[in-house]
Amino acid sequence: MKYVILILAGAAVFAGICIHAEESKNLVVNGNAAAGSDNWQGCHAYTVVPLEIVTGGPDGANCFEVTDHSWVNSIEHIPVDPSSQYRLTGWFKSANDMVNNVCVGLLLFDESNRPIDATSVNVLEKSETILTADAENGETVIKVKDASAWEPLFQNKLLTIAFDADDSGGYKDLPNSKCHTVKNLEKKDGVWEATLAKPILDSFSAKTKVRAHVTSPFCMLAFEMKNHLPDWTEYSGVIEPMVKSGAPRNAFWPGTKYVRILLLANWGQNNGEKLQFGNISLEKVGPEK
Repeated sequence: MKYVILILAGAAVFAGICIHAEESKNLVVNGNAAAGSDNWQGCHAYTVVPLEIVTGGPDGANCFEVTDHSWVNSIEHIPVDPSSQYRLTGWFKSANDMVNNVCVGLLLFDESNRPIDATSVNVLEKSETILTADAENGETVIKVKDASAWEPLFQNKLLTIAFDADDSGGYKDLPNSKCHTVKNLEKKDGVWEATLAKPILDSFSAKTKVRAHVTSPFCMLAFEMKNHLPDWTEYSGVIEPMVKSGAPRNAFWPGTKYVRILLLANWGQNNGEKLQFGNISLEKVGPEK
C-alpha cells in the first residue's frame, strides 16, 4: 500500500512539474534577437524601418536597438487562453546617457486575427437604446429613442455608438466592429438625432439596438518605465484574464484569441534617445479565471 501511495505521490509531483513547465514556456519567437530581426518590425515617423541588431545584450547575446520615438511589434500571432494570467517580461538598457520612456504591452486580435481596438469594447453601461427609423447605407444622421445617457460623452468629445448591440448584460457583441464616432447630438421632435463623422457602411432597420461607447485611443500595456538604465534591467507585468467589457490596461479585452508584443520605445522623445532591449518573453502563469 505504501508503495502505491509513493507512486501516486510521485505521479502528482511529476504532473505538477509538467503543468508548471507548460505554463512557463516562452511564447515569443526570437525574443532575444538570436535570429536577427526575424518576427519583429519597427515604425518611425509612420515609416516601417528594420530594427537594428547590436552586440552586448543580456547574458552577452545580441539585442535590439532603436533611436528616438519608435513603435515596435512582433509579427507572429500568438494564441492565448484569455481565461488565464500571463506574464510579459523584457530586459532593457539605455544605449547613451539619456532617459528612456518605454511602454510595453500587447496588440490584441479576435478569433479571425482581426485587431481589437479599445473603442470597440469600451462600453458605456446602461446606455442601450433603439433606432426609431431605418438607417440606410451611406447616411450620416440616425434617430434614436433616448440618448440622454450619451450627453456627457458627447460634451467631452468621446462619444462613439455601436450598432447591433447586445443589451442582455452579457455584451456578446464585443468587440463590436460597427462603431461610428458622433460629431453632433441633439433632441428634436421627441427623438434624438446623432450626426456621425462618417457615413454608415451597412443598413439597419428601426428598433435595431444601439449603445454608447467611449472613444478610446489607448493600448493594452503590461508595464511602463521612464528611467535612465545604465545596466541591463528586467521589467515585467502580469496580464489578467479577459474582462466582460471595457479596455483595461492590464487585462485581456473581450474577444481576445491572439496577441502580438507591442513596445513603444522612447515614446514622445526625439532627441537622440537610444534604447536597447532583449529577452522578450510572454508566459502563461495562471490561474484560470
